[in-house]
Amino acid sequence: MVAVWCKHQPFSRILIVDDGVAADPFMQEVLRLAAPPGLPVEVLSVAEGIRALSADFPDRRTTMVLLKSPHTAKQLYDGGVEYRALNIGGIGNAPGRKNIFKNIAVSEEEMRILKSLHDQGVTITLLTVPGEKSKAFADLVR
Repeated sequence: MVAVWCKHQPFSRILIVDDGVAADPFMQEVLRLAAPPGLPVEVLSVAEGIRALSADFPDRRTTMVLLKSPHTAKQLYDGGVEYRALNIGGIGNAPGRKNIFKNIAVSEEEMRILKSLHDQGVTITLLTVPGEKSKAFADLVR
């Protein structure tokens, strides 16, 4: 999926923020191998991500930041990472989750988190693959 996104946006690096992946060297290697050749992939814990993304770094606009869940997005925002837009890609269906758009399903807690971010001014888009139809999260909470 990352390769598809990289064809539509010239990224200079990929930053994955997730405590579980940061503690799993095997998964880190799998994710690095899934990235387009030559594109640096960095994996950080949530605390490290807050420090790295709160700082003013020169390639902020060309860094793809990947998060596993809305919970991590909230942790970053609450930790002082300022962002105005958030794309929600594929979040698979599981017990306790409700489908909200294509292959995006969220729990009640995740829906509350997204609504909270939306209410704080974050524009949230539901889009799994560039070029396909997207949906504004605002349309779900009207």
